[in-house]
Amino acid sequence: MLTALTRAIPLVLLASAAVAQQAPPSPDAPRVGITKDMAEAVFKTPDGEFTVSRDQTPGAKLEGDWALTGLDCPPFCIQPMSPAPGVTTVGELELIEAMKAGDTILVDGRTPEWFTGGTIPGAINIPYTQAVERLAELNCEPDFDGKFDCANASKVILFCNGIWCGQSPTAIRAMIEAGYPAEKISYYRGGMLAWRLLGLTVAGGANAADTDMVAAQDVTPAEAATPGAGAASAVKDGVAQQDGTAANPVVDGTAEEAATTDEAPADGEATAAQPTPESAAVPSAADAPAAAPKAMN
Repeated sequence: MLTALTRAIPLVLLASAAVAQQAPPSPDAPRVGITKDMAEAVFKTPDGEFTVSRDQTPGAKLEGDWALTGLDCPPFCIQPMSPAPGVTTVGELELIEAMKAGDTILVDGRTPEWFTGGTIPGAINIPYTQAVERLAELNCEPDFDGKFDCANASKVILFCNGIWCGQSPTAIRAMIEAGYPAEKISYYRGGMLAWRLLGLTVAGGANAADTDMVAAQDVTPAEAATPGAGAASAVKDGVAQQDGTAANPVVDGTAEEAATTDEAPADGEATAAQPTPESAAVPSAADAPAAAPKAMN
């Protein structure tokens, strides 16, 4: 009678022979692929064709501000795994496969200054402060009281700077509140930090969104690495710093809200909430050190 060990020996020998017969890697193959079967990814969007690959430089690592681990919180606070019920959190491979399939819009939810400093190829810039007013670009139609008819909404993936960035989670919650179906939203939580850490292709952010008054309150890339930048920026703006982790700064443009801002928004449009002296807790200049500019890589 054959023992279990005796029966296993031929299988081991066959496996060893198969490994020995494998062809050596092609000299033209990249040293670092995306997966063992995918050296690079190519996908098309209305803005053109894009190729994503990984940095082939031996010993490459994050440098400068992207390597920092102690950014101020707020505004750079750790985000939950999912920003809202029904939203799917994805990683790099799921994002790449969705873009290759061609049925998903990739949305960079950061303010324009961050977007122009580098983004994921094929992404469009819809800052979190404009998430509701630009839903038509995602195939929603204005309805009433700031709501939208999103029956034909596109599948979207939103991202921002990474697990310490609240901009895209804020945009996602605003979109859902305005009528966007949560099941059509995916959240790339790793964002630009994880994308850069993996050495994936970073594109120059073309066609950045216009900066609005709410977006101007955000901490800029030049300020991000400076301790106390959030408080200093709040003093400079004269308003409480938006950190992207609290209530959504974009609200429905109802008649009641219009009365509090002395504005009459058009039907179906959203209007930015106006800070009041009671709600804008502005730190004193003495408590907020000036932010020294420092360029992002």
